[in-house]
Amino acid sequence: MSVDFVIKSLIIVVLWSTPPLVSKIWVGTEELFPGLYFGFLRYFLGFLTLFFLLLCRNGLENLIELFLKRTKALMFCALWLVLMIIGQNFSVFFILGASSSILLNFNPVLVYLIAPLLFVNETYSSQKSIAVLLSTVGIFLVFLASSNLIGVNLSHFLIGNFLGFLSGVAWAGYSLSLKKLFPDESTMEVTALNLGFATLFLLFSSLVTETIPPISSYTLESITGLLIIGVGAAAIAFTLYLQLVQTYGTVQAANIQFLIPLFSLLFAWIFLGEYSSLALIGGIICAIGVAVITAPVEKKRN
Repeated sequence: MSVDFVIKSLIIVVLWSTPPLVSKIWVGTEELFPGLYFGFLRYFLGFLTLFFLLLCRNGLENLIELFLKRTKALMFCALWLVLMIIGQNFSVFFILGASSSILLNFNPVLVYLIAPLLFVNETYSSQKSIAVLLSTVGIFLVFLASSNLIGVNLSHFLIGNFLGFLSGVAWAGYSLSLKKLFPDESTMEVTALNLGFATLFLLFSSLVTETIPPISSYTLESITGLLIIGVGAAAIAFTLYLQLVQTYGTVQAANIQFLIPLFSLLFAWIFLGEYSSLALIGGIICAIGVAVITAPVEKKRN
């Protein structure tokens, strides 16, 4: 496990662990922004960040060239991102936000099951299987701890969990598509255009189906939260994630997401005073699973 992998993984996990916390602290529970519009704002800020960085690096010519050559592939990846936003942002209307986040981060299991069928450099192994099984148990424990099953509305429970699982399927599709379609291209340019197309799709969908929020919704707190989620969790984390996918493969990259529930729990404990022993045990098991899959395998000598 290289230093490069560890550093990038920790940055990604920390950034992807913050959206629930940031939303709760800065955006609040007043539903200031409808689901599709909130996704549009998040991706738009991420796109603007990467566009500005490419502009400073004189990389716009390469960006335009990639846009012209790979438009269909970029749009295909962007649609996965849109589907992920739909599943994640609308599932919280029916189930707890923590449960929705956990279902999203279940996607490494799907990646592990599907990746070897698509790529010759991804294989099943006993080590990977044990790691995925451990992390799945951990995710299940965290999910139980975060689910409020007392007096639950069955239809809401089913719809919410379906949408949450849909977000996980979409993220797995995005990870696999990145590896299949963009194995060597510049990560910043690919991520910028993916976010750009997703921004357009979400904006159009929002204009058709939602009421655009008033200016009063843009408070100092909500703007701060949006900047953290858009610049950090979208622009920076998405770019680093594509680097991991290209360098270490989809299974290795996707499995770092099993650490997100543990970090989310720690942040909720530190900043919000929320604590659950069962969830913490599940998060630790997830971390053990990630440690197993990233541990080096000794080759047998003949």
